[in-house]
Amino acid sequence: MNNFWKKLAAWFNDRVLQRVLRNSTYLILSNLISVFLTIFITRRLGVYNYGVLGLITSYVTNINKLFSFRMNEVVVHYVGETYVNQDHPKTGAMIKFAALVEAVTSLFAFLFMAATARLGAKIFLDDPELAGMIMFYGISIIGGLVMETANGVLRVINRYRSIALVSLIQNVIVAAIVFFSTTNNLGLKGILSAYMIGKVLLGVVPVILCVLWLPKTIGPQWWKAPISLIEDKQSILKFTISTNISSTINLFARDGELLWVGGLLSPLHAGYYKTAMTVINMVLTPINPLIDTSYPEMNRAIIQKKWSKIKRLLGKITAISAVWTGAAFVGLLLLGKPLLFHEVNFLGFSFQIFREEFLPAYDLIMILMFGYGIANILFWNRTLLLAFSEAGYATTVSFYTMLAKMFMTVVFVPRGAYYIEAILLSAYLAVSVLIMTWRGLYDLRKAEKNDPEAKMNTKVKKGKTA
Repeated sequence: MNNFWKKLAAWFNDRVLQRVLRNSTYLILSNLISVFLTIFITRRLGVYNYGVLGLITSYVTNINKLFSFRMNEVVVHYVGETYVNQDHPKTGAMIKFAALVEAVTSLFAFLFMAATARLGAKIFLDDPELAGMIMFYGISIIGGLVMETANGVLRVINRYRSIALVSLIQNVIVAAIVFFSTTNNLGLKGILSAYMIGKVLLGVVPVILCVLWLPKTIGPQWWKAPISLIEDKQSILKFTISTNISSTINLFARDGELLWVGGLLSPLHAGYYKTAMTVINMVLTPINPLIDTSYPEMNRAIIQKKWSKIKRLLGKITAISAVWTGAAFVGLLLLGKPLLFHEVNFLGFSFQIFREEFLPAYDLIMILMFGYGIANILFWNRTLLLAFSEAGYATTVSFYTMLAKMFMTVVFVPRGAYYIEAILLSAYLAVSVLIMTWRGLYDLRKAEKNDPEAKMNTKVKKGKTA
């Protein structure tokens, strides 16, 4: 038994893994608060109004994603390289370039949201009068004008603790506003106000932190670096456009699920789906932070051609996510229905997470666990491709699987059972993730084979670089 614990301790005694897990832990606490807050909101609003809340926030968020170039990924990939190489002037120029692109696209997103708010309310909410609430929440787009760039920079300079702290404080403030709103019977409008204020805080504070810390990391004159220092603008723009296309594909295939359900079925069904996603997010919460924290490590290792480090990291984070996801699936299968949707008595205390009116969401949860479970275990599938500058391949896979899912959604969902959309989403996730995982591992083996010297050097310096 002692040998087992020694081996387990040795397995975790990996500097890269420890850094990823430590940085992820900072983010998990904040996510847990968000999950419990969401459960509280479901109990206050009921299924229908919870669906309305989800459709309003989803409409604004997905319009923003439609115009987004996912600048956090661009920053981690390109700024990460210049930062590792200590090319501070070019690092500053890259940050300026990314912020400029994101600011312009955010303004376009806000204008498009304002122009289509009434139409969106009519199609997805069956009530054009709710356009005002869409416009109100849309202020969050302006609040997050360069949010992705700022968060990407904080990841590059390894300021995960600050990212988590901002998220934690934001969630505490949102929770306080939600409790105040429910106490004073402000209903849906009060909760939507809390969400909007929280989104603005997430957009503004990281920018302030970057302004404070960048002079210390890349020099006080970083913002004066001319954009002309960037020589490979064409490849950067190509990467940027690929991430935008990928984001748009995800919008139609995955992130816009509530809008599909609301438009093809009703806000009531959207409420069931949002409830199911609340539970799925509980499962994803411990693993999701690993996506952001492992990508910079992969990118850094590829720049340095340390293939053994990447393989070791992938093996360990996959094992961790598989153990957690498998345990969550078995728990939901055996105990999910009584624990989530019925009153539970324990040591004299009684509690109920979701009221019984939410019970149809259970079937959706178990169906979605299949696809999201695979995506959760292999969460690094797309980030590995990005680290190898294979954004185009990821986009191609996502595009064709998205087309198939959209076609079947339009054909089968309006005339089928309410859980058909969950089956289609789960299948989309499983197929696309498995294909991208295979390609990423193929690229890794190819790179290791084509550069054996880098592999040997890694072995020689293993004690220093692990």
